Amino acid sequence: MQQFHIRTPSPVLKPHNDVLLNKRMLTAVLSDLSSRLLQYFGQQVRIVVHGGAVMVLHPRLASRQSTRDVDYNLRSFKGEWASRGVYDAGERLQACISATAIAFGLGADWMNACADVALPCPKSDAYGKQYDPIWTDAMSQTNMAINTIFSAPGLVLVGVSWSWAVALKLVRYEKYDPVDIAHILQLGRRQRGVQWTRQLLENWLVSMCSAMGYATYPSWQMEATRHKMRHAIQLANMHA
Repeated sequence: MQQFHIRTPSPVLKPHNDVLLNKRMLTAVLSDLSSRLLQYFGQQVRIVVHGGAVMVLHPRLASRQSTRDVDYNLRSFKGEWASRGVYDAGERLQACISATAIAFGLGADWMNACADVALPCPKSDAYGKQYDPIWTDAMSQTNMAINTIFSAPGLVLVGVSWSWAVALKLVRYEKYDPVDIAHILQLGRRQRGVQWTRQLLENWLVSMCSAMGYATYPSWQMEATRHKMRHAIQLANMHA
């Protein structure tokens, strides 16, 4: 694929986005981003996302009215394109994100990968080849069918699987995280009749998100995580 010279848009962006993005606004912003990405990449790109954007856009959830940012996995995005021989994919993506920010008066971090530093490290498979467990899980046919939250000619956004969404939110557990987890647990109850207990939730996460390394957690950290689990389940039951 032809390499492009990337130019970052010249206007200075405010560092933090303070514009609330409801579903209608976020869809318009992402549609603009899609058009720019199609020009830079010449084909549709896939990005794994988590956080508030999923809670706003997911048709079976829609538990938040708005969000200020879209959290995405840059590490996996760059890795996917590097495997195709495109080594400036991150720069291309950032140029498009910045251009969209300027067009809509958003802050520079309206779409960011700040959470990448807290994600589990890539793992090695049986053949010694590294893979990103979150991206691999998100890109499964089952998850893409359930958690594709935006699709346009130049861009597809796929939310992380529900287990990973809960696992990542338990790590931080601030602001909207407790209520977001509660809504995800409620979705599991509505769709599959799951009656959540702390033990059941823990077993699910240990099974589906082993890369979190729960087995290596010191006792105090595991107990703190269990306390968050109990609280999230309590919230889910309160708003049943």
